Amino acid sequence: MDRESTRWVDRKIGRARGLVDSHGKVFRVMWVAVGVIVVAAGLAMTVFPGPVTVVVPLGLAMLAAVFGWARWLLLRTVEHGTEAKERFDRASLWVKALTVAASAAIAAAVLALMLL
Repeated sequence: MDRESTRWVDRKIGRARGLVDSHGKVFRVMWVAVGVIVVAAGLAMTVFPGPVTVVVPLGLAMLAAVFGWARWLLLRTVEHGTEAKERFDRASLWVKALTVAASAAIAAAVLALMLL
């Protein structure tokens, strides 16, 4: 976890943890409840339209300020996402074109299933 992006996320989690710790138990419970709701809404966006790739990590970041397992999961997700982006950047133009075409085909299939 020596990547800059994971260090940045870890610093942000630390700041959020300080915010949560500086308030009382009611704030902490509300923080966790909102985090769970945001993650649930993001998971619902896997079926319904919405920015799932933004909402789920946001809810997970809220939970990471309270729970160690959520912090671990979020940091691993950021690390793997960074690695995937670097692999995609190094890929040839043909691989990029096929990736975009396959993603579009999957999106069209999901849309067709939703409409049926």
